[in-house]
Amino acid sequence: MKRLLVLFIFSFSIFSALSQSSSRSYPLNFGIWSCYNGNFVSENLKFYSLTDLLVGSASQDKFGSGWGFGGIINVPIFKNFAFSGRLGFNAFSSNLNFILYDYNNGSYLIYVDALKISLSYLEITPSIQFFPMIRKFENLHLIGGLEIGSFITKDFTNLQGITQELQTVKTRLAVVLGAGYIIPLSQNVYLTPEISYRLPLTKVYDDTFTNVDGYHTEALSFSQLRFGLNLTFSISKGSSPKQPELYPAEVGFKEVVTLDKDNKLAPVTQIKVEDIRYQEYFPIVPYIFFEENSSTLLPETQVLSTFAETGEFNPQALPFDALEINRRTLDIVGWRMKNNPQSDLTVTGTIDNSVREKENKQLALERANFVKNYLTKYWNINPQRINTRTTGLPSKPSTSSVPEGVAENRRAELSSSNPVILAPLLIEGDNQRFAEPWQIQFVPYANVYDSFAFWEIDVYQGDNLLKRINGSGQPQILNWTIKPNELMASNVPVDYSLIVETLGGKRYTAKGSIPTEYISQRRKKTEDRPDQTITKFSLVLFDFDKADVSPQDQEIINRLIIPAIKFNSTVKIYGYTDRIGDDEYNLKLATRRAEAVKSIIQKARKDVKIEIYGVGERQLLFDNETPTGRHLSRTVQVIIVTPK
Repeated sequence: MKRLLVLFIFSFSIFSALSQSSSRSYPLNFGIWSCYNGNFVSENLKFYSLTDLLVGSASQDKFGSGWGFGGIINVPIFKNFAFSGRLGFNAFSSNLNFILYDYNNGSYLIYVDALKISLSYLEITPSIQFFPMIRKFENLHLIGGLEIGSFITKDFTNLQGITQELQTVKTRLAVVLGAGYIIPLSQNVYLTPEISYRLPLTKVYDDTFTNVDGYHTEALSFSQLRFGLNLTFSISKGSSPKQPELYPAEVGFKEVVTLDKDNKLAPVTQIKVEDIRYQEYFPIVPYIFFEENSSTLLPETQVLSTFAETGEFNPQALPFDALEINRRTLDIVGWRMKNNPQSDLTVTGTIDNSVREKENKQLALERANFVKNYLTKYWNINPQRINTRTTGLPSKPSTSSVPEGVAENRRAELSSSNPVILAPLLIEGDNQRFAEPWQIQFVPYANVYDSFAFWEIDVYQGDNLLKRINGSGQPQILNWTIKPNELMASNVPVDYSLIVETLGGKRYTAKGSIPTEYISQRRKKTEDRPDQTITKFSLVLFDFDKADVSPQDQEIINRLIIPAIKFNSTVKIYGYTDRIGDDEYNLKLATRRAEAVKSIIQKARKDVKIEIYGVGERQLLFDNETPTGRHLSRTVQVIIVTPK
């Protein structure tokens, strides 16, 4: 008891040192409480002869469960303290088993298993709630008080199997120590889970029974571990006054950054938008992804066309967006197969190698046949030109240690003897508006002392919503890759905002703005500014956790990238990864990928100026929630800037 009291005083002192002198933000509230009890019952028996000689004894600690309910009121008093009063009912029962020890013979003689207690009592528990106001845990409170119980039922089945009422039972006293956490459900409704321990100061009973052989004493007490849940309500008259907060809310953007020439994250002070001749090669991810243990397409990974739509489909009309282009992989392949009638296609169905998918013997074939049936039905491709085959895991699988990697292995793989079928897609145009920087990262922060209900980050230019992400919990980083023509042909700034809402109904907003400078072709001529052509290649897609350039990608570099480099070009190589794995490891992996591509280019063009940037997952290129986005992120982007 003394040690427990010292521990409580020490803990109380530590939390007091962390607390601030501020009033609670919760008004007087009242409601109901309920609990589940774990009761640790201690029973002790001693048998004496008529000559007061101890002839046998038994003791037993036994667990019994119970329940309770009642009413509660919480009244703020001063600083970080509140008074809490409870009135309620508690009940539990427990069986006790004994082995009696014979002191004369020094042996265990009798096994008794017929002892049972059933108790119920009314309790009054005055206590003090202390809110230590620990940063980010404002709703946590400690509880200290006294439980006072008056027994209603007190049945005890003794050694003779007779159930009787324990006459000596009067009042239960117990020290209450615990903790709770208030969860505001609305402005006036609170849900509070609690845990408390009740250390008894009195015994339930302590009595002596006599018979012709002698007499025995019986004593019983119990401690209690209680798991409770309170639902309380406060009454507000009209509009509630704004409660003072312990700390001012801190909501905003830690930084808005991009990669500078030294491959470091630097603040974005301006976005320059320039009319240029722009062309970009987009890779085609040769995989079609499916749901778990199914031949149904994974949602959001592919857009399927109707008969009428396939007749009007033209890959050149697709937007400058790698994700959107790869959502039309089946139509791009169908269009190319139709325009290259001698080409073949092999579709390989795979599984993730889990027990469920292994047991589905036809699953891999069904996935391959889904692709074949779509191309034959909607693109009228001769079935004999499409070969299907199956395997277990893909030949180059993603990691099976995380769910994202497992999902990537549920796919159908496309290959063809004609490289045109899966070749990168070139989209180009004159007077495309290209932004510099073209990748911006918004890093938010939100230090509010309540649970988050919702947050949202928006990026606007004028009335045009450019990018939005939202969710619950802590706000996440927004990575924005600015596509050609996404920004206006004007100097209207880019505005961004963070909105945070708490479960308590509070709303916080932070805003910022980035100035833009638009440089049109007319302005270039008027101001005699140099014009330029930008060609962007996102062609080299790496296998998971690899930095080796495949023979196919080396051929793409030699056939497409190197011929586009002029004597006065500047080549910028950016290495990327997906989000799987450690940040630092991914940064090194991304740099190795960029170095590998640089090495190939330098062998052919020793005189060219090459800059490399290891980005890793610091700025994710694409949404990594989908397998396609993660595959597209395992890349090296090569940007060739050539002045005219």
